[in-house]
Amino acid sequence: MWPQLAAGIAHGEPDDPLANFYFGAFGNNWVDHGEMRRYRDATSFPGIEIDELGGTNFGRLLLEWRLPPLRFRRLGGPNLYCTWASASLFGSAIATELDDPDLRRELYNLGTQLDFKVVLFTNLSATFSLGYARAFESGRPSSGEFMASLKIM
Repeated sequence: MWPQLAAGIAHGEPDDPLANFYFGAFGNNWVDHGEMRRYRDATSFPGIEIDELGGTNFGRLLLEWRLPPLRFRRLGGPNLYCTWASASLFGSAIATELDDPDLRRELYNLGTQLDFKVVLFTNLSATFSLGYARAFESGRPSSGEFMASLKIM
């Protein structure tokens, strides 16, 4: 289990869009070059839309359980094969507007991400990732998000 804490304070009014932190989504692109496990980023919150949650201050806790990878000799053919697969399970909690109970929002999520290390054309390395997360907030219906991304090395 890996815990991760993040917190932030911005100066400004909550109704000023430039004075807010924004949170939401896995943050991966369909074809990507960045970090594959972006749910770890402080501004990521899988299960809600990108930038759906905002606030001038926040506190966030993430717990991640990374399972050991499964290694394959060669799962696939000569031009496309998978060398390993890894799974991560995570849950996080976030609260915004900690100093104002009328504006405060508290959300929780649970999710998973599967990463597959693939080799294309015998020497081009890539990672294919699939993820799903569900977010919960008291008094509101839960929401889910699916993510698929190909990271080309």
